[in-house]
Amino acid sequence: MSHAVTHANAARATRVVTSRPASRASRRARVGVKSCATSSDDVALGRRDAVLAAIALGALTRADDARAIGFQKELKKRGPVSEDAYSKTAGFEFRGEARDGVKYVDVVEGKGKPVEAGALTTLHFECKYRGLTVSSTREARTLGGNRTISEPFQFKYGTLPNEFTKAAKRKNIIGVGIEVRIDPDLRELYVVKCVFNGPADRAGIKPNDVIISIDGVGDLVDKPIQDIGALLVGDVGTELELKVKKGGSRNGPDAPIETFKLTREVTAVATPKREIQVDGGGGLFTGGSGPKPPPIIYVPEALAGMQVGGRRKIIVPPDVGFEDVGEGEIPPGATFELLIDLLDVQEKSS
Repeated sequence: MSHAVTHANAARATRVVTSRPASRASRRARVGVKSCATSSDDVALGRRDAVLAAIALGALTRADDARAIGFQKELKKRGPVSEDAYSKTAGFEFRGEARDGVKYVDVVEGKGKPVEAGALTTLHFECKYRGLTVSSTREARTLGGNRTISEPFQFKYGTLPNEFTKAAKRKNIIGVGIEVRIDPDLRELYVVKCVFNGPADRAGIKPNDVIISIDGVGDLVDKPIQDIGALLVGDVGTELELKVKKGGSRNGPDAPIETFKLTREVTAVATPKREIQVDGGGGLFTGGSGPKPPPIIYVPEALAGMQVGGRRKIIVPPDVGFEDVGEGEIPPGATFELLIDLLDVQEKSS
């Protein structure tokens, strides 16, 4: 086939593709079909032309992109992985303590370069919680028109960042483990967050619940926030009674009101998050706009044995995940799945 015919076919297919404002699924089903009476040869020609047009437009599928960077198998949707398929990584040091390895399974075996200490490593990661993708470098940044672009994550493999070599910083407070704030418009004292596994959290108090009274003291929105804080704190072992409207105003005037009797105790509260300093850079294109990687990514044992083109699924426990703080839709203390696609391993610097 001459170049002129090829370009003509690509142009004709381009007109067919771009003239239909239907969904992606319907475009795939209908592209190249001229009419119900179209012959099989015409359909085959239309499909071929559509492929040429897609290449001309740069519209490579994820599988095409995967093959271009060394994947040996198409990344097809798979069913649940059986428990017997999982292995366990070697044990490792984290937060200054020795811990057991984590469960993993290699869904796709890579055939490219293996990861090695000191090498600049590029990967895509995807965090799944209860079967739903909650963060992914494949959809790292949202553009206009609800479009997204990917931002692969890049770091120097083999060294745990200093942040994770020592115990997490916590400050101890005495109370029931809630942070409250006054909404001046709704005139409500509402719960901002609960300390994970603190007295309020264990009792079932949730963010956005509204506190009506503390030990019988009402009209809380008219009090200074310092006075409200003084009502919440106290000696270890003393009791505190909270009357709470569950869900607050968003549950309407009939929102249930419950009374909680809590015992004050020492609770460890995480200090504000800090930027993780990673040798080799935290992001390939932008450092701060992509999703936050879970700490397990930096643990050398978690990626050990992977080769470019490989995909690994890791079951991430909370202590090497997002701990008692959580991240986005992953709540504090949650176990989740991490999928890693190894894209590139550059030679380690001498």
